[in-house]
Amino acid sequence: MRSKKRIIITVLVCVGIAALAYFAWMIPFYIFETNDFNTSIEKLLSLDYLKTLVPLLIIIGLSALGIILIVLLRRMLAKRDKNFSRSANLRTGRAGGKAPKQKPAVFMIIRWIIMIAFAFMMIWGGLIFGLGMSSLSIPVLSCPWNTEQMTESSCYYLSHLNELFELPIGSILLFFISTLGFIFLLGRAICGFLCPVGLIQDIMDKIRKKTKTEGIKMNEKMYGALTPVKWFILLIFIGLCFAGGNFCNFCPAVAVSPILAGISTSLYVSGFLMVLVLMGSFFKRRAFCTVCPLGTIMGFFHKLSLFRVKKDCQSCTECGACYEACPMGIKMIYTEREKADVTHANCIMCGECVRCCPEDNALSLTFAGKKIYTSSRKKIMSGYEEVRNYYDDKKD
Repeated sequence: MRSKKRIIITVLVCVGIAALAYFAWMIPFYIFETNDFNTSIEKLLSLDYLKTLVPLLIIIGLSALGIILIVLLRRMLAKRDKNFSRSANLRTGRAGGKAPKQKPAVFMIIRWIIMIAFAFMMIWGGLIFGLGMSSLSIPVLSCPWNTEQMTESSCYYLSHLNELFELPIGSILLFFISTLGFIFLLGRAICGFLCPVGLIQDIMDKIRKKTKTEGIKMNEKMYGALTPVKWFILLIFIGLCFAGGNFCNFCPAVAVSPILAGISTSLYVSGFLMVLVLMGSFFKRRAFCTVCPLGTIMGFFHKLSLFRVKKDCQSCTECGACYEACPMGIKMIYTEREKADVTHANCIMCGECVRCCPEDNALSLTFAGKKIYTSSRKKIMSGYEEVRNYYDDKKD
């Protein structure tokens, strides 16, 4: 019975996605009077720039409203159910006291600096510095609708294969060489370090933690239910062009990069989906990454990437902290008992598993065989030491 229900739910979700794909170019979220693709620094400093931000502000407002309604609904349930209220308080840190907090690792600080820098450069870099490498394609950087980008994003031609193969043979070869080269070099670390949509999702997660709002705790069944949806979206991503559609019309990224760059472009289902991405990533970190078609494609080549996740199985105590911390729900990180390499196709190299591991050198991130971030018991315990000192000072 459970398997039948799962199949029915999966089919309904896929049908819903297919309907969105079919009507994507027919249901506008926001229509501009003019599609102005000519931007300049002067325009970014003018009132016209505020006009291009209107749809993004609407998306942010709708997302905030949806999040507030969900939080209020949860509070209503908490008042009716004391057990729900008690467990929610413990999970969100509202139960009192001071929760252990680690000092930010150098690796995490560097990752955030890189994400912010690349998001800035890919949206405004070409406009400000006049740089351009449009002949090169890098997987998930600048949205193709942003004409002031520094580098060309490969997502457009991967979702428009019919247009790709109409290019000169030299351009086709350069496209595949540059795209595959970066995938081989970095793998899905591109998602964890360079993707602007990934940055937005991480920011939403930070906002949730700052407001001490309870997130959605995913389990294996929930991740399993998303798997067929992920493959179905990938099928749409690659095959929609042959059916006469345009994947960009419901890609959430279209609602971010072009608008921030001051480009007037109409939004279709992409605007509604961006609302869902913001709401989803608030309650579940990297929610969109679990079904992102471009991330799935990059995951195919994870065994060739120079970034690896390594494990010392003898040091591992199978506490499961790495699995709890992983935003992608990768369980094999702590269940693997033989292999040293636990790199998974879904791993975005965010380093959360290493940060939360309480055993010295049990987990580590490596690049080209060299360790760049390792787990440390001392760093974990330092947080509890601060809590103990906090209460000792209180007693005194």
